[in-house]
Amino acid sequence: MDGDASAVDSGGRAFAGRAALYARYRRDYPAEFILRLRQFSRDGHGRLLDLGCGTGQLLLQLAGFFDDAVGIDPEPGMLREAERAAREREVPNAQWIEAGSRDLEESALALGCFDLVTVGTAFHFMEPRTTLAALQRIGDGVAVAYAGSPMWLHPDPWAKALRGVLEARLGPLRDLDFTEEALGVCEATMHDLGYLGIERWEQSYEETIDIDFVVGHILSATSTQQIPPAQRRNFEDDVRSAITAVAPSGHVVETVVIRAIIASTERGGAG
Repeated sequence: MDGDASAVDSGGRAFAGRAALYARYRRDYPAEFILRLRQFSRDGHGRLLDLGCGTGQLLLQLAGFFDDAVGIDPEPGMLREAERAAREREVPNAQWIEAGSRDLEESALALGCFDLVTVGTAFHFMEPRTTLAALQRIGDGVAVAYAGSPMWLHPDPWAKALRGVLEARLGPLRDLDFTEEALGVCEATMHDLGYLGIERWEQSYEETIDIDFVVGHILSATSTQQIPPAQRRNFEDDVRSAITAVAPSGHVVETVVIRAIIASTERGGAG
């Protein structure tokens, strides 16, 4: 599961088979965050790199503000979903490369330089210092972001019920929010490497979601080894039973927190 996985930039294996779920049940980033990142776009003439792009949620929101938008991900299924979404949204300037953060060094010359590099809900799968040092050499600005925290960590009764179902299947889950942990490591590493103008960005909002969304979101964050496809129906039934016991309508309110670390490199100066 995201945040409880031991793999680091696992070449896509952690996400194999989850691309359709990821595309459907992962949230977009708020307009205010996109507006902040547009400041790196050189009035629409810049280049964007989205590392660990997944199915392209963040890249596709930003692509219209840049001349070139390049998404990199190690999982072919994710990139196929990203390509499909780009066609549906008629985003002509998006291109997709199958690679991971460990490939940045050897790919740097071919990739060129970028006005902005983003890492959306993926930094915890990467080696922090190696990744940020590589990005420092090719990017003017770097933004590491997370769209939400683990559902099972919320204090609401429905979230506690969900956690009970997950722990019955997967064993104990950590109380630590891996998104905050990853951003803390990112910020400290950026300071150590000499990044400039390091900024913490945060926004929260409430969203009413249903059990289908809860199930889809959790399945997008768990491997097929953790919840095999043959067990998904039983898992859905367990989640539905647990949540409706505390929320009979089947609808719950989730507080969604968007967090990011935004910084500039010596290439770009203070952004």
